[in-house]
Amino acid sequence: MHTPRRRTDLVVFLAVLVTGVVLVLSGIEPEAVSTVAIGLSTLYAAWQRQDASPGRREPEPPAPPTSERGRASE
Repeated sequence: MHTPRRRTDLVVFLAVLVTGVVLVLSGIEPEAVSTVAIGLSTLYAAWQRQDASPGRREPEPPAPPTSERGRASE
């Protein structure tokens, strides 16, 4: 039912949440904690994108209609 990637996402989310709560309770300003959380989420997003299967590619944009192709070559 749960894929390993979803479990990893849940573990990372809970780790960042618990870390944020501990930092706020220990006296760190919430603004600083939010900056760290945003940085960590950005790093995790980049790591997930890099971890994608190498065979997957971004879809190519659709080709323009043939009537526009003819005008471009004129």
